[in-house]
Amino acid sequence: MMLSMEAMQQLREAYLPYWPVMEADVLDQLGQPTRDEIIETALAGMQSQDRNVRVLMLRVLVGQSGAQAMQGILAGLDDPARRVRSVAIKSSGNYLEFPEITNRLQAIITDESEKRKHREQALQVLAVFGARTIGYLTEAMAETLETLAQTEKYRWQILFGLARLDLTDRIEDLLRAFVQDGSKAEAVMATRALCGYRIVHIDELSADKAAQSHVMQTCELAAGRVFYWITRAEYDQLTGQQPSALA
Repeated sequence: MMLSMEAMQQLREAYLPYWPVMEADVLDQLGQPTRDEIIETALAGMQSQDRNVRVLMLRVLVGQSGAQAMQGILAGLDDPARRVRSVAIKSSGNYLEFPEITNRLQAIITDESEKRKHREQALQVLAVFGARTIGYLTEAMAETLETLAQTEKYRWQILFGLARLDLTDRIEDLLRAFVQDGSKAEAVMATRALCGYRIVHIDELSADKAAQSHVMQTCELAAGRVFYWITRAEYDQLTGQQPSALA
């Protein structure tokens, strides 16, 4: 059964960042529609001539997953309306296991006719936010980043993003490539990321003012005024992954 437009608008609120509405509560209010019903409604809505309807469907798909829902995100990334493409880029975090999505994001990044803001958004999704959203770097993401890193203008942002992630074997491989083939500055950053340090944005610790203060007072700036180098062990302590030394 297809959901109404009003139901999809209610669902959208469950996936808005920092919005105090829980998906489970909305699903209860709507009579517990199935995941398939939600996705089928969203895919049908992506065929609408009204771009605002397509945006709404993407904002619901951001909270779904799987190959069927991925088709809606892919359609959004190919949409003729720039606003729809922008929302699709920001909604693609749950779908980065699919080469169709990472390849399309790569095409957006390298398309000089695309709006610069959208190209940067797509690179941010691949290099940082996607892995932080799903908790790991997918092989499709890694392969796309490897390809993009062959182009000079993308290298620093990719490296900076990798230095913000938890180390895995695949991320170590990518960082070692920067050590071997990169400039002196790239090699230094990659080596540091391989040798017990990571970059943290101060807002990642916004829930703990004491931790924020500790980082700002004791850690070296990595870039600007909000990015700091911190040891991986200390980051784990401050984010609760290990017992905190500040407790």
